[in-house]
Amino acid sequence: MTFGPDDDDPERIERTVILSPGFPYVELRALGEMLETDGVFVPGYRPPPVGLCHPDAFIFEAEVEEIRTILLPDRNIASRMVKIVAGAPMDAMLRKIAAIKAFCHFLDIQIEPSVAFHELAQTQGNDAANLELARFRDADNADPHPWLDLAFGDLDALAPLAPQRSLESHDLAFPLRRWRRNYIVALKIAELELSGRANLDRMLALLSWMRDDFIVAGPAALLACIYFAPNSPPRKGLFKQLRSPNRLQAIKGVQNAAWDLTHLSEMIRKVNEANGDPIRLLFASFDEGLRNLSKLLFTFSADECSEKVLIGALIPWWSHAHAERIAMSLVELLAYIDDEGRKRRQANSPVSIDEMIRQGEQTLLSAHGSY
Repeated sequence: MTFGPDDDDPERIERTVILSPGFPYVELRALGEMLETDGVFVPGYRPPPVGLCHPDAFIFEAEVEEIRTILLPDRNIASRMVKIVAGAPMDAMLRKIAAIKAFCHFLDIQIEPSVAFHELAQTQGNDAANLELARFRDADNADPHPWLDLAFGDLDALAPLAPQRSLESHDLAFPLRRWRRNYIVALKIAELELSGRANLDRMLALLSWMRDDFIVAGPAALLACIYFAPNSPPRKGLFKQLRSPNRLQAIKGVQNAAWDLTHLSEMIRKVNEANGDPIRLLFASFDEGLRNLSKLLFTFSADECSEKVLIGALIPWWSHAHAERIAMSLVELLAYIDDEGRKRRQANSPVSIDEMIRQGEQTLLSAHGSY
């Protein structure tokens, strides 16, 4: 495979990459087109002109520019990879998961699902999370050729795989500091959603609360920009069961939303840490609302708190006047992060994290589910 100069870039140096015998280039082109059509991947970088999921992009970056690509999947993708090695009956969704695994394996994209197993440990316990982590590693390191066949419709290509690794004893159930704070903000968003206030009032109230009573949580604020919007089909599924008569189900839905925020804030952290390093980060999810949020996060992050860019991103979901008001308030809030007075108030707050969680849960449990 040769990467050479063209009319648009006459100074580009020609490079030749020798692919290994049997490398499934044609098949990877087809998988890339499928994954790009489904919009499964959201990049934490500007995609190359050839296309986000074109194999040439990954081959060129890995072999010529020596850039490492890391995929951060949500828990559903990680868990479905485990289902495949465990012998679950194949369906259309699992074929797509097989496509992701094969695509990543052949193109040297590392899959790193760290937060996913902390989420599982919270709901099913540490032993279950460690077991699934071991099985995920079995899937991740398995021969990719049968997965490729499965992705193209050979439902008998993969036999159940016996466990290959001994269990480890990571304390995955230990509460993540970032998740606890995201959970408090998610509880506040849920409280405001059920308050009956106008959409714009809910949004501005959240930003004021972050400034005066909590922390400036950028990913959560941007989630609220989507969730509180009056014209927001992507909001579906972000807070599941919020209006359920079973208020414990509402709590569970808010916890799930807090994990979504934690996945994305972890990716933003990694993107920021990798600034200038030869690393590319992709987020992967089949959840449209989560992908829309991640796109908004990366757009805003890439343009360094640009009010103009944020207004443009909010216009599909808010009126122009409201988008301007929210963008101005959000940019002011983010500029307030390092304010010393705010930091002192936060450090001296008489209300602990545990107490804020307790209060938020009690408010949600007391709310009626028939709004």
